[in-house]
Amino acid sequence: MKLRSISITNIRRFTGQTATLDGIGDGITVLAEPNEFGKSTFFDALHALFFERHRSKAAAVKSLQPHSGATPEVAVEVDTKDGRFRLEKRWLGRASARVLDATGRIVAQDDEAEAWIDRLIDGGLSGPSGLLWVRQGLVGLEPEGSTAAERNERESLLATRRGLLSSVAGEIDMMTGGRRMDAVLARSAAELDRLATSQLRPKAGGEWHRAQAEVKALEDREALLAPKAAALSGALRERREAERQRTALDDPEAEAARHASLREARAAHEAALAHAEQVERARQAVQMAVLTGQGARRDLEALDALAGRLVAAEARQAAAAGEVARLATAAQAARDEDRNATTAGEAARAAVAGLRSRLQLAQRAALAAKAAQAVTALRDAIQRAEAFRSRKEAAEARAAALPVTPKALAAAEAAAAERDRLHAIAGARAVTLHFAYSGAARALQDGAPVLEPLRLTGRSLLDLPGLGQLAVDPGERAEDDLPARLSAAESALARALVACAAETLAEARQKLTAATSAREESRQAAELLANTAPQGIEALRQSLARAETEAGSGGAEAEDPALLEPLLQAAEAAEAGALATARGAHQAALEAGDRLARAEAADHAARAALDTARAEAGDPALHASRSAEARSRLAEAETLRTEREAALQTLIAAAPDLDTALARRDRAQSVVDLAARDRTRLAQRIAELEGAIRIQADAGIEEELEEVRGALLPARARAARYEAEVMALARLRRALEEARVAARDAYFGPVTQELAPLLAILHDGAELHLDDRTLLPAALHRNGVAEDLAVLSGGTREQLAILTRLAFARLFARNGQPVPLILDDALVHSDDARIEAMFTALHRVAKDQQILVLTCRQRAFAGLGGERAVVRIGPA
Repeated sequence: MKLRSISITNIRRFTGQTATLDGIGDGITVLAEPNEFGKSTFFDALHALFFERHRSKAAAVKSLQPHSGATPEVAVEVDTKDGRFRLEKRWLGRASARVLDATGRIVAQDDEAEAWIDRLIDGGLSGPSGLLWVRQGLVGLEPEGSTAAERNERESLLATRRGLLSSVAGEIDMMTGGRRMDAVLARSAAELDRLATSQLRPKAGGEWHRAQAEVKALEDREALLAPKAAALSGALRERREAERQRTALDDPEAEAARHASLREARAAHEAALAHAEQVERARQAVQMAVLTGQGARRDLEALDALAGRLVAAEARQAAAAGEVARLATAAQAARDEDRNATTAGEAARAAVAGLRSRLQLAQRAALAAKAAQAVTALRDAIQRAEAFRSRKEAAEARAAALPVTPKALAAAEAAAAERDRLHAIAGARAVTLHFAYSGAARALQDGAPVLEPLRLTGRSLLDLPGLGQLAVDPGERAEDDLPARLSAAESALARALVACAAETLAEARQKLTAATSAREESRQAAELLANTAPQGIEALRQSLARAETEAGSGGAEAEDPALLEPLLQAAEAAEAGALATARGAHQAALEAGDRLARAEAADHAARAALDTARAEAGDPALHASRSAEARSRLAEAETLRTEREAALQTLIAAAPDLDTALARRDRAQSVVDLAARDRTRLAQRIAELEGAIRIQADAGIEEELEEVRGALLPARARAARYEAEVMALARLRRALEEARVAARDAYFGPVTQELAPLLAILHDGAELHLDDRTLLPAALHRNGVAEDLAVLSGGTREQLAILTRLAFARLFARNGQPVPLILDDALVHSDDARIEAMFTALHRVAKDQQILVLTCRQRAFAGLGGERAVVRIGPA
């Protein structure tokens, strides 16, 4: 069997939808989609189709139903040796099961369809979390829980594996060792059962159990007495040791030595403190000498700075006086040039003013002539603009009287369409009653006789005189509430027509057409008005008034402007040149004056600075005397500092370690204090021990302990004999079972043969040991070490489980039962290198094995290759 497509309808998140997974090829097909897409939903739906009866209401079926309560449906297309078939199941509501062939003909239905599907799988799939279908989150080869369902599934999987291996390798009876071995195993099992449990523990009520119980009772009594005896012995030893320690503490010589050591330590600490004070006083003397030298150096540096400032001030004053004399001559020359340039500029300005006055008179005469021509054109434009404005205002008034808009009309048309649709539904559901009266009585509706055929679209009640009442229900659905919806649609249409200011939809359309035409006419008139009067009619009127004023301002005959303009331009150029020259000369004069003022200010400042420097320096003879005195004080301070630093270093070198002296004093004090505390503690402990010793000695504990230990030896010997017998029987049974297991190598040969090349892809040279009871891998042998599967990492266990499934899938195919392998979000624990190797193993098997992989790890599984499945989602 090979899957070709899976369609699910009304399942979980696909409520009201049909999702179809197709494009499933013969080899590897991958559906890689993000979380919450519905991959596990496809897996669970496929499981339900093959393993849940269509009439089932189990939790697995109910879990498929969406929150809306719709009916879940699954359809699967498969290829078999007899051709292609479509399997369909629906649960909960109108439950059904069908099998259809490639032409759409129903092959089997309901229970026959269930039987047809059972024959198709014939134990080959073995459950959704079993041999070939791996549910999301399953790492091992079997469910590991302890519920009844999980135990039943494990037993079913074991039966499937036994049947498969037996059919491939031969009858299991050939490898059991015969009846003799069975008899020996049964006899050894009976003997073991008499003495021990299946876990080789003493059996309740048996001889071994009674012997061990006697040993346990004696050991418990020994365990109870031994600590007490040990406590008594320990108390005696502890009392002797405490008395010895107290005697040592009370020794007068030791006590005197402790106090002498304390006195010496205190004296040494006080001497260290006195020396530290001497060192500190010497350090302060050194610091005082340093400060004295620093003061003398500052005084000398200040005197030298005063002398330097006096020399610099004299040089600056001489340079400033020379600069003032030079700039005074240059400033006078600049002032003379400024006066000459100002006179030439005023003459050029007068010539330009005369020519400009003559040109203005000539231009006004020319403008008056042009204004007379513009008056006529402006009057005509004003007349046309007023006509366009009147036309625009009339069109706007017509449009305002028609409030209907395209949006309002669209709303009315939608409401009318909804009303018509609901009327059509009501008409389709209507029931027509025809009455053929044979007497005088008539059926009554709302008190009126019914004479014509009666068409009913909703629930109605008719009175039948002489008979009673007739309730007619045309099949209206409660959830539809068609009358209420029809009434709401009528109300919505009425509101939409009111918004259009119309009584009918046709009238609303006519009004929208008229309003559109009026708005278009208004727009055209506005464009013509804007083209005629871009700034508005009032602007045209203002322009007309200016033109009329200009037309009346013309005077007598004037000169020709064309002749005057070149003369004015030449005069303006001459004026500009003269004014530029005047501005330059004036600016030069100002700058020369500024430079002279700055030089005079600098000369004044230099004289003031020189006076200040002379005042600060004072009499030259006194200045020299103060400098010599400062140098002498500096030399004396340096000599004193050197002497005091040497004395400080001598004191530091001879200083005892103050911290060490303090530590010695504290240690000696603690020794004295500890001896006093120990003396008190030992006295209290000796009193406590003497009381405990008296109590335990009176109980005779040591004598009772000797009796218990004498009885314990033979009891242990009896228990040991029974244990040896159990171990011998268990060893015999184990040897027999090992012989039987050794004979089963041929039984596991086919699966080992299929598994070996797959395992070599991940672990070269490794072997998997199969358990002869579960027929599943139990340990991984690599590098000469056997590792139990339980201690391997989750990723390695997951990889081995998938490789084992691939091997079993190959066995199914070899046995004529090809079954698809489905992995739902598997390999989640594998690293990058191992997952690439697993991809290779999948491709090795996919040559003649269909594999469907569902995963959310789109990037990681891009390296798997294979075909990509497509999911199409549409309405149900």
